[in-house]
Amino acid sequence: MDDDDVQPAATGSVTLVGDSLNVGIDPYLREELDGWTVDAHDRVGRSTDEGVAVLRELRSSLAPVVVLSLGTNDPDGSESRFDALVSEAVEVVGPSRCLLWATIVRDGIGRIEFNRALVRARAANPNVRLVEWALLVSEDDSLLESDFVHGTPEGYAARAAETARAVRACRRA
Repeated sequence: MDDDDVQPAATGSVTLVGDSLNVGIDPYLREELDGWTVDAHDRVGRSTDEGVAVLRELRSSLAPVVVLSLGTNDPDGSESRFDALVSEAVEVVGPSRCLLWATIVRDGIGRIEFNRALVRARAANPNVRLVEWALLVSEDDSLLESDFVHGTPEGYAARAAETARAVRACRRA
């Protein structure tokens, strides 16, 4: 069955685990997913290590759709660790849930090696989808605040709309 053959889910539940970028989209995402249960576990400044630890703690209570925003706060030079953590996150979420991960932007540009790890995870796991934040920003840099990391209100609204579209397209577990 192709993704195009899957009917979007009208309502459901979603678990968010992330950093300040998930905090930023939260009100917009709740509006976009009116009628959905949104269980947010986000913290400003969260690293991928910390986020995957939260995933492990929540494992049995994760919703059928899991939205991650992790990698922005990881240091340069930690790409191989990030790759391993992506694999661990995929394992924790499991194949019966849909895992959405937003591509990563820092200093106004996509984090190439971090995003390649996400692309590899998507290629290897049919339940992994990407929210193309890096692409959105590359097409319209006015979506970013002057710190070149966080979204403007319009940026967060656009990211939330893309996230909600991906959430609705996920197969129900």
